[in-house]
Amino acid sequence: MSAGTANSRATVKPATWRAALLTLCVLGALYGATVLLNESGFGGASPWYGLWGAYVGGSAQPYHLSVHGVDPGGPADRAGLREGDLVDVRGHTLVERLSLFGQPLSGRPIALRVRRGSQQTRAVIVPGRFDLRRFFNYLFNSIGNVWLLLFAAVIAWRRPYADRNLLLATTLAFAAIGILAMPVDVAWPWAWPYALVGIAGQLFPVSIALWATFASSFARPLPMPRRIALVVTYGLVAIFVLVGSGTADLTMGLATLTGAVTLWFDPTIFIGPFWTIPSAAAVFMGLICSGLALASSKGVERQRAAWSLVPLAALYLAVQMTSIDFQFLSYAAVLIGADVFGIVCAVTPLVLTYVALNRRLIDIGFVMNRTLVFAVLSSIVIGAFVLVEWAASEWFADASRRSSAIAGMIVALALGVSLRFIHKYVDRFVDRVFFRKRHDDEAALHRFAHEATFITDRRVLLRRAVETVRRHAGAADASLLVRNGTAAYVPALDGEWPGAGENDPAIVSLRAWGKPVDLHGVDGTALAGEIAFPAISRGKLMGVLLCGAKRDGEAYAPDETDALLALACGVGAALDTLADENRAELESLHAVQAAILERLARVAETQDRIARRLGS
Repeated sequence: MSAGTANSRATVKPATWRAALLTLCVLGALYGATVLLNESGFGGASPWYGLWGAYVGGSAQPYHLSVHGVDPGGPADRAGLREGDLVDVRGHTLVERLSLFGQPLSGRPIALRVRRGSQQTRAVIVPGRFDLRRFFNYLFNSIGNVWLLLFAAVIAWRRPYADRNLLLATTLAFAAIGILAMPVDVAWPWAWPYALVGIAGQLFPVSIALWATFASSFARPLPMPRRIALVVTYGLVAIFVLVGSGTADLTMGLATLTGAVTLWFDPTIFIGPFWTIPSAAAVFMGLICSGLALASSKGVERQRAAWSLVPLAALYLAVQMTSIDFQFLSYAAVLIGADVFGIVCAVTPLVLTYVALNRRLIDIGFVMNRTLVFAVLSSIVIGAFVLVEWAASEWFADASRRSSAIAGMIVALALGVSLRFIHKYVDRFVDRVFFRKRHDDEAALHRFAHEATFITDRRVLLRRAVETVRRHAGAADASLLVRNGTAAYVPALDGEWPGAGENDPAIVSLRAWGKPVDLHGVDGTALAGEIAFPAISRGKLMGVLLCGAKRDGEAYAPDETDALLALACGVGAALDTLADENRAELESLHAVQAAILERLARVAETQDRIARRLGS
């Protein structure tokens, strides 16, 4: 276990962390779907999301935003706005004022007070309708970040306690929600969603701190330069949360949000090129932390660091470059930068998914299994509602809308109560129909784990355990190491697998934590293979199950590792039982031997007395 993971577990209970993260991922994914509906409309209705046809930044004039770029022929151009115009944020409703820092409602006119030089005019803008076909990067952005959330949820759900997985999943979830919650992505008819989304957007800068923390979890302990880099990153992130990214369209700082809502102070003061420095510096320090992690780590750990840190670096750089584009480039150049950002948002989950499948974070078979389970379960739920709706329309045509709503609520309640029951049977159906071979193999491993304690011959036990693993886990090779009288773990059967002493790093980890150990991530161990499983009984490491690479080249699935761990523990319990029986037999033999020796001593003493009498 890494020191970073150990520290995390010391402050937050893993189960609590996991539950909160899963809840956050679900809420974030639902919000991502809301963003898409906001931009595309629903059921033929026009989208809420409207286009200004311009983008704005800070100005030297208090309470004024400066028009930096205008889309030729767009709504702002038709309203008469020109580059360099100053827009007063006062004198508007709260909804209109917040939309000035983000996006307006489509088709709802907004009267702006505009200053051009010494002249004060009014311009009425009718925000244009959003078209996803033109702004495809928004679609990439939403889909990519929802994918990141689902990816983080799968890791947190299935493999949360593997090395650094929980921290990585949290970083991905915070980054995805922070990007989805950027003001440039949504428009609302009410003020409170703007404010709530502005607060949720602070998860993005916080994710930079988590990114640096994740990078610093490699190659522990940290030398002084890496500690300093981490602390500096934390400080810059705190400033980033307060002042934002320099443009309210992307990440609005808490100070800007407070000023925009209350007008207690000028909310535009933190918008401008100068205020991109804290966010850029925070991303730069995250890159430094990642670079130092790559330079300090070795072997397999370096590979894992590279595959997970480099895509994150690309994502944060893309966001930061987009923020800089808004400050210095033309409207057309900003759109190109946004397209690049959307592509990066779509590619990042692709790369991370490859890492997860190839580097043993999650398993493709498991992902397919869960996908089918949720597809069948969703079909049942949706089908039930459709059936009820059809029945209501056919049988209760004269029923009031309130009666139909009550019927729908009853069906929803019934489905909610029975969802766990339905899920159990759907899970069993998918396992046995689509993944029968895998299901049977896991059942065979669990069955032998139970039967192992009933085997009375030690050699038969060990031989059958190895054969079962090779046949049902697909391992190209497998071996069992058992403890001998010299405090070492040696092969129990003939083979070329090396033994190891009790202070071997992998042996120590198996004894200390009682969990499988990925041998590629342990430096200095004498054990060979892919994964080592502890054969533990009554707190003692009775042996080690070593599994080599799988014959099909795939990684070991989470369900397979659980079954193999159960088998190893069953073998450990059987070895412990046989050792107790052997000790009992030896103690009985020792007692008989002592009685015989005592009897012989008495006979010798009697003979000696008889001999002395005869001699006298």
